[in-house]
Amino acid sequence: MFPFSRHVCTRRLTETGCARCGAPGLIEGTALRVRGGWRRAEKIDRHDHLHVFPKGRMKPDELTRERIWLDPVDCPSVVRPLEVPPHTLGNREAFLLQQDMRVLMHDTELRQHLGTGHVTIRAGDLAGFRGIVLADPPRGAHLFRLVFRSEQFVLAAGGTWLLCPPLTQTASLLAGDDGLRSVIGGRMIRHLDAGEADAFLAAQESRDLEAARVPERR
Repeated sequence: MFPFSRHVCTRRLTETGCARCGAPGLIEGTALRVRGGWRRAEKIDRHDHLHVFPKGRMKPDELTRERIWLDPVDCPSVVRPLEVPPHTLGNREAFLLQQDMRVLMHDTELRQHLGTGHVTIRAGDLAGFRGIVLADPPRGAHLFRLVFRSEQFVLAAGGTWLLCPPLTQTASLLAGDDGLRSVIGGRMIRHLDAGEADAFLAAQESRDLEAARVPERR
């Protein structure tokens, strides 16, 4: 018999495998904007009025909690969280982000091409953008899911808008020849696929480089 054995997470051996650890949601420690200030995800309850896009407040209809990464010794990359540095996505503080979450971004120049300047990008497509990298999963962290009657963006980590989908998709989701759209908070939102996200992020990085060169020219 071969004298070595591999330590494998017990959840990986279950029927659902690693899927639950990669589910969308808010990782404990993430700060959320509520009436009166900011509160960590683990301190939120259903009576809190959360700040929702663009300028509203709303209580969640449901709030679920689940422990994930029970034994993160061999987590595949697709279920590892992203580490988002400060000031990368409008956030003032670093935070961990699940790859299947969608992040709201804005570019006024898109309006002439897409009919809106507001787009969402799957968080997993942000790896490598402005220093965002895959992180080691924190053992036994709690994952929180905020559920509203319809799609809503909540404000996290000091300035990043994160999409919280409803339990079942509503009619606000529109499929057109130019991609998937939603109307959220009275604003048209375009959801970018992976290819579109790559092009969008490349344009943003190009602008970042150009902005960095301006002080040098002065």
